[in-house]
Amino acid sequence: MKYYSVVVLLFYVVHIESFYDNEITLKCRGRTYENVSLTAYYPDYNDQDSGLGYQDKKRKRATNFTGDYDFVDGRAEFVTLAMDPKLEIPYGSKICIPELNNHYGHRILLEVRDSSIDLYGGGYSRAEICVRSEIDSYDKHVNRIVNLVFVD
Repeated sequence: MKYYSVVVLLFYVVHIESFYDNEITLKCRGRTYENVSLTAYYPDYNDQDSGLGYQDKKRKRATNFTGDYDFVDGRAEFVTLAMDPKLEIPYGSKICIPELNNHYGHRILLEVRDSSIDLYGGGYSRAEICVRSEIDSYDKHVNRIVNLVFVD
């Protein structure tokens, strides 16, 4: 009986350890840029001033930019990130922001798929994250100074 209790206790400890040793390592590994000013934007599809419509970095007509809450809700595979077009970052480059991972409690997959004239010349010191709506664009967790990690 004593041996059985030790085995059960050992199994319990290993099971609890493995519970905490999973995907929830929210750290990001790769080339890191610190003190990046992250701001939120939302595509206003009802904006009549945008004659060409919304386009992504490849100048393809974008009908649905993916925002942070779309990803969190499981409706999107990634979150769209806009960066300085002058940097010529490859389309779809994977980005990790540890502060967002910590806030949401799991990894947030971001991809650079957009750019903006407002970001031109800002280099790696600025990035814009796409959100679902104007209300979401005021969220303090997506308007802050962050670390930007280019995932290898």
